[in-house]
Amino acid sequence: MVNQKQAVTNVVLSTFPDYEMGGEVILKDILTTDIKKQMRTALFEAFRANEVTMSETAQAKSSNDAYLTKYVSGLLDNWVRKNKDFNNGSAYVTKNPGSRAGSGDEQIKELRKLLKTQSEPTIIAQVEKAIQERLAEIKPEAVVAINAAVIPEHLKHLVK
Repeated sequence: MVNQKQAVTNVVLSTFPDYEMGGEVILKDILTTDIKKQMRTALFEAFRANEVTMSETAQAKSSNDAYLTKYVSGLLDNWVRKNKDFNNGSAYVTKNPGSRAGSGDEQIKELRKLLKTQSEPTIIAQVEKAIQERLAEIKPEAVVAINAAVIPEHLKHLVK
């Protein structure tokens, strides 16, 4: 049984036997829709044959073919994007950092829906301001543990 990263790598190398890992060619540049479909099918079959490891919760859901198909598609896209060996040794860089901030917050979700319905610049600005305020409100505070014993005496009063 192989891990998911290795399973994707194996499928890539079986699809492109001459592909040089970490070489000049970026994998996403040579992938076509048909080749990706072929690779997804190979990964799907590997999961069905229990050749690839999965968490227990994912295994429970994977009995549903529709779920596993979607999972395999995301898995392939994720590793094609993020594996340095497929990207000329370059690390993955998020296109829109912070764009998912607040995605679990109900108020942010509704404010973003409201924003999409507006066209007047002043109202858009008000809603965007409300979103930014809410994001600042729900942002987790960084917890820093300070060892007061090693702080000089004249600064210990600053440690909380």
